[in-house]
Amino acid sequence: MNTLVEDLLNTLRDSSLVKSARIVNYDETPSGKLELKIRCQLLRDYRFQVWLHIEPAFQDYAYQLFTDRPLLRWDNAPHYPGVSTAPHHFHDEKNQVSESPLGGDPRQDLALVLANMEQWFAQIER
Repeated sequence: MNTLVEDLLNTLRDSSLVKSARIVNYDETPSGKLELKIRCQLLRDYRFQVWLHIEPAFQDYAYQLFTDRPLLRWDNAPHYPGVSTAPHHFHDEKNQVSESPLGGDPRQDLALVLANMEQWFAQIER
Protein backbone atom coordinates (compact mmCIF):
# COMPACT_ATOMS: atom_id res chain seq x y z
CA MET A 1 0.00 0.00 0.00
CA ASN A 2 1.09 3.54 -0.72
CA THR A 3 2.98 5.22 2.17
CA LEU A 4 0.69 8.27 1.92
CA VAL A 5 -2.34 6.05 2.52
CA GLU A 6 -0.63 4.32 5.45
CA ASP A 7 0.27 7.71 6.97
CA LEU A 8 -3.30 8.97 6.61
CA LEU A 9 -4.74 5.81 8.17
CA ASN A 10 -2.28 6.08 11.07
CA THR A 11 -3.21 9.72 11.63
CA LEU A 12 -6.89 8.81 11.68
CA ARG A 13 -6.40 5.86 14.00
CA ASP A 14 -4.33 8.02 16.37
CA SER A 15 -7.07 10.65 16.59
CA SER A 16 -9.25 10.62 19.69
CA LEU A 17 -12.23 11.50 17.47
CA VAL A 18 -12.01 8.39 15.28
CA LYS A 19 -13.57 5.15 16.50
CA SER A 20 -12.89 3.26 13.25
CA ALA A 21 -11.52 3.94 9.77
CA ARG A 22 -11.84 1.85 6.63
CA ILE A 23 -10.83 2.23 3.02
CA VAL A 24 -13.92 2.31 0.80
CA ASN A 25 -12.09 2.89 -2.49
CA TYR A 26 -8.42 2.49 -3.35
CA ASP A 27 -7.00 2.53 -6.86
CA GLU A 28 -3.36 3.23 -7.62
CA THR A 29 -1.68 3.00 -11.02
CA PRO A 30 2.01 2.75 -11.96
CA SER A 31 1.70 6.14 -13.68
CA GLY A 32 1.16 7.84 -10.32
CA LYS A 33 -2.63 8.13 -10.22
CA LEU A 34 -4.29 7.52 -6.84
CA GLU A 35 -8.00 7.42 -6.05
CA LEU A 36 -8.73 7.06 -2.35
CA LYS A 37 -11.82 7.22 -0.18
CA ILE A 38 -11.64 6.55 3.55
CA ARG A 39 -14.70 6.54 5.80
CA CYS A 40 -14.55 6.90 9.55
CA GLN A 41 -17.02 6.41 12.35
CA LEU A 42 -16.71 9.09 15.01
CA LEU A 43 -18.50 9.61 18.31
CA ARG A 44 -22.28 9.29 18.34
CA ASP A 45 -23.67 9.35 14.78
CA TYR A 46 -20.92 11.49 13.29
CA ARG A 47 -18.96 10.23 10.31
CA PHE A 48 -15.97 11.59 8.46
CA GLN A 49 -14.75 11.00 4.92
CA VAL A 50 -11.42 11.62 3.21
CA TRP A 51 -11.44 11.67 -0.61
CA LEU A 52 -8.29 12.14 -2.70
CA HIS A 53 -7.74 12.06 -6.45
CA ILE A 54 -4.06 12.50 -7.19
CA GLU A 55 -2.44 12.52 -10.61
CA PRO A 56 1.06 13.67 -11.56
CA ALA A 57 -0.25 17.01 -12.88
CA PHE A 58 -2.97 17.81 -10.31
CA GLN A 59 -4.69 16.82 -7.09
CA ASP A 60 -8.29 17.08 -5.91
CA TYR A 61 -9.38 16.52 -2.33
CA ALA A 62 -12.43 16.69 -0.10
CA TYR A 63 -12.73 16.15 3.65
CA GLN A 64 -16.24 15.98 5.09
CA LEU A 65 -17.77 15.68 8.55
CA PHE A 66 -21.39 14.55 8.31
CA THR A 67 -24.33 12.80 9.93
CA ASP A 68 -27.39 12.43 7.72
CA ARG A 69 -26.31 15.74 6.13
CA PRO A 70 -22.99 17.49 5.48
CA LEU A 71 -21.71 19.53 8.43
CA LEU A 72 -18.15 20.69 7.74
CA ARG A 73 -16.40 20.38 4.38
CA TRP A 74 -12.97 21.31 3.07
CA ASP A 75 -12.15 20.92 -0.63
CA ASN A 76 -10.34 22.40 -3.60
CA ALA A 77 -12.99 22.28 -6.31
CA PRO A 78 -12.61 25.48 -8.36
CA HIS A 79 -16.16 26.71 -7.64
CA TYR A 80 -15.27 29.74 -5.50
CA PRO A 81 -12.59 31.81 -7.26
CA GLY A 82 -13.46 34.84 -5.10
CA VAL A 83 -12.25 33.17 -1.91
CA SER A 84 -8.74 34.41 -1.09
CA THR A 85 -7.41 30.87 -0.63
CA ALA A 86 -9.01 29.57 -3.87
CA PRO A 87 -9.28 26.90 -4.95
CA HIS A 88 -9.00 25.77 -1.30
CA HIS A 89 -12.17 26.60 0.62
CA PHE A 90 -14.31 25.59 3.60
CA HIS A 91 -18.08 25.03 3.95
CA ASP A 92 -19.48 25.41 7.46
CA GLU A 93 -22.61 23.72 8.85
CA LYS A 94 -24.75 26.48 7.29
CA ASN A 95 -23.02 25.86 3.94
CA GLN A 96 -21.37 29.28 4.07
CA VAL A 97 -18.10 29.26 2.13
CA SER A 98 -14.92 30.83 3.48
CA GLU A 99 -11.13 30.65 3.37
CA SER A 100 -9.43 27.37 4.13
CA PRO A 101 -6.15 26.75 5.95
CA LEU A 102 -5.48 23.71 3.74
CA GLY A 103 -2.78 23.79 1.11
CA GLY A 104 -3.02 20.47 -0.69
CA ASP A 105 -0.57 18.30 1.26
CA PRO A 106 -2.80 15.47 2.56
CA ARG A 107 -0.54 14.64 5.52
CA GLN A 108 -0.58 18.22 6.83
CA ASP A 109 -4.15 18.92 5.75
CA LEU A 110 -5.62 15.92 7.56
CA ALA A 111 -3.99 17.04 10.82
CA LEU A 112 -5.48 20.54 10.35
CA VAL A 113 -8.93 19.14 9.56
CA LEU A 114 -8.90 16.90 12.63
CA ALA A 115 -7.82 19.83 14.81
CA ASN A 116 -10.61 21.99 13.37
CA MET A 117 -13.13 19.21 13.99
CA GLU A 118 -11.96 18.89 17.62
CA GLN A 119 -12.56 22.63 18.08
CA TRP A 120 -15.98 22.37 16.45
CA PHE A 121 -16.99 19.47 18.72
CA ALA A 122 -15.77 21.40 21.79
CA GLN A 123 -17.97 24.36 20.79
CA ILE A 124 -21.14 22.35 20.17
CA GLU A 125 -20.76 20.48 23.47
CA ARG A 126 -20.81 23.68 25.53
